[in-house]
Amino acid sequence: MFKQLSALVFVLPLVLAAPSKRANPAICAKLAPVAEDLLENLFGGECGDSAHGALRLIFHDAIGISPVVGGGGADGSIITFNATELTFEANDGLDDVLADVGPFFLKHQDVISSGDFVQLAGALSLAACPGAPKVQFVAGRPPPLAASPNFLVPEPFNTTDQILERFASVGFSPPEIIALLSSHSIAGADTVDPTIPGTPFDTTPSVYDTNIFID
Repeated sequence: MFKQLSALVFVLPLVLAAPSKRANPAICAKLAPVAEDLLENLFGGECGDSAHGALRLIFHDAIGISPVVGGGGADGSIITFNATELTFEANDGLDDVLADVGPFFLKHQDVISSGDFVQLAGALSLAACPGAPKVQFVAGRPPPLAASPNFLVPEPFNTTDQILERFASVGFSPPEIIALLSSHSIAGADTVDPTIPGTPFDTTPSVYDTNIFID
């Protein structure tokens, strides 16, 4: 219980109101019940499948943007337009994540946009995982206008050059890509090889550590 409360205290002061970049007490008060609900009833204070899924959802939503073909990025389109985006091969397995996370968004959609919800859930998921970095949550994303274009999410079968090129198109340097890959420390592969579903990427899938790079 203490871990959950401390996580709540940590995240909500980082609910910032653009463009002033100052904490907004009204927004914090509005989102406090949402955060508490997620911590207690979705994650249950554990770095389990729900936390892992919420973290994956952040990336698959946010990477849906391109200076060439468009897309809204971290706008929550993966929730609002899930009928389209779940058909993308790179989003295979996210139907289970949305089945887990989605009802919580529907419960709170009157106070939080889908884009903000995805980001808040992801920030709180990290708070549930020992060793995970602290990240800021910024509120204020408008509702998404359309589904993300297909073929924007890098896949494990892509070559290194393809992955570097895709990330570079949205401003990521190679060191930043490596840092981003560290999130797989608390992840597992459900559909890459269907004969071994749920296989973690390292030996400590409930702890955010550097074993992902060793194992």
